Amino acid sequence: MNQRQKLRQRLLASHKAVLAIVDSWDASTAARPSNNPEWRNQDVLAHLAAAEIGHYQVIQRLLAGESLDIPGFDLDRHNDEQVALRASHSFEEVRREYCQNRAATLALLERVGDDDWQKSGHHPGGFDTTVAGVFRVIAIHEKRHLREFTT
Repeated sequence: MNQRQKLRQRLLASHKAVLAIVDSWDASTAARPSNNPEWRNQDVLAHLAAAEIGHYQVIQRLLAGESLDIPGFDLDRHNDEQVALRASHSFEEVRREYCQNRAATLALLERVGDDDWQKSGHHPGGFDTTVAGVFRVIAIHEKRHLREFTT
C-alpha cells in the first residue's frame, strides 16, 4: 500500500468514527455540553469542520512553498473564533460542512504529487511537519476529539 492509500485509509477511518457518534444525535444531543467545558457537542464538531479546512489551507501553502508563519497567530483564539462563527448554525449545517470539508481534503490528497509528500514547514500548532504529516494530523486530531463527545 502506498502513502496516498495509507493516508486515505486513515482519513476515512477517523471520519467514519466521528460519523458513527454524530449520526446517532438529534438536535438535543448536539446541544448538550461536551466533555470539553468550553463547548457543546455541536461545537466540537464545528471545531473539527473548521480545523479540517484550516489543515487543507496548511497543505496548500506547503505545496506552494509558502511560509506558514502568521505573525501574532494564537491557535486557541483562532479555534474559539472559528467555533463562534458556527455557533448559530444548525447541527445539520455543521455536520454538512464537516463532511464537505473532508471531501475537499480527500480530493486534495489525490492531487498531491509523488515528490510533494515531504515538503515541510512549521505548523500553526507549533511543530514542524510535512504535507504527509498534516494529513496524518487531521486523523489524529479527530480521534483525540472523539473523547469529548457525550451522549
